Amino acid sequence: MQLTFDRSVFALIALAAAGLFGSTFSADYDVPSFGGDVSTVFTPRIFIALIFLLSVFLLITSKAAGAPRENLSRREVTKLLGVAAVSLAVAFALPEAGFVATASPGMFLFCLFFGYRRLPVLVLNSLIGPFAVWYLFSRLLELPLPETHWISF
Repeated sequence: MQLTFDRSVFALIALAAAGLFGSTFSADYDVPSFGGDVSTVFTPRIFIALIFLLSVFLLITSKAAGAPRENLSRREVTKLLGVAAVSLAVAFALPEAGFVATASPGMFLFCLFFGYRRLPVLVLNSLIGPFAVWYLFSRLLELPLPETHWISF
């Protein structure tokens, strides 16, 4: 199977979805539900599983599209490996370090890998964005995201 851009993206999405799906079974997500027997991660697990299955399907059938494919350049392979490494680091650090502490550097590095170079805006968005998402889910919607004892608001 030839390494092409579309196959690489589909494989990366499948790996990220598998990591996210697996992480929802940790004790950090075992929180009281809203009076029912269904966990708060029941619906996200369905969507993550669908993302995984769709990306695997697209990975397998990508050659059937018939369009000419270009091989990835060394720079593109490096970028994909960097994004994969950041994705794995964020996924594994999330339960231990908490959402804000992992999403901030993760967002910063993702944006750098994809070519965003306005550093003041990038730093500001990488700090405010994850905190705003955490506040929205954890405090306003009361759907807790992972926290730690050393970074707790």
